[in-house]
Amino acid sequence: MADFRSGIGYDIHRLVEGRKLILGGVEIPSERGLMGHSDADVLTHAICDALLGAAGMGDIGRHFPDSDQRYKDASSLALLDAVLALILQHGYDVINVDATVIIERPKLAPYMAAMRQALSEKLRVPPDAVNIKAKTNEGLGDIGAGNAAAAFATCSLKDH
Repeated sequence: MADFRSGIGYDIHRLVEGRKLILGGVEIPSERGLMGHSDADVLTHAICDALLGAAGMGDIGRHFPDSDQRYKDASSLALLDAVLALILQHGYDVINVDATVIIERPKLAPYMAAMRQALSEKLRVPPDAVNIKAKTNEGLGDIGAGNAAAAFATCSLKDH
């Protein structure tokens, strides 16, 4: 009988001027981007944490610490590649990912298909195995004030 596992991930970063806004590996036109050691892609980081958690392998900070200059300005899709390699080495395949991005602006609907495609290619699953939702924080807190963005992700894994 197959071993199935599930995981949950979360990430949050401040929005600042002078940075690109990258979500799900897609650059989105915006006056501000996410501040972080890597490209600060909260969506991809949350997915990485969900995958690592499902496999019982810690979190993204354990594998790619912000104290390591190798990851300075790194593409989060490259980090996702490395996470997937670890998952595969430990005998698991991705079944699906479901994620929610919380950001006040810009609207993400025009970029959802590109994010879904980029992530499904990296995860080696069909696009319909990657679901992305976008929500606002209804003007509440730092996210609602447009000062931050966050993402939650869940995933399911099965053994090979």
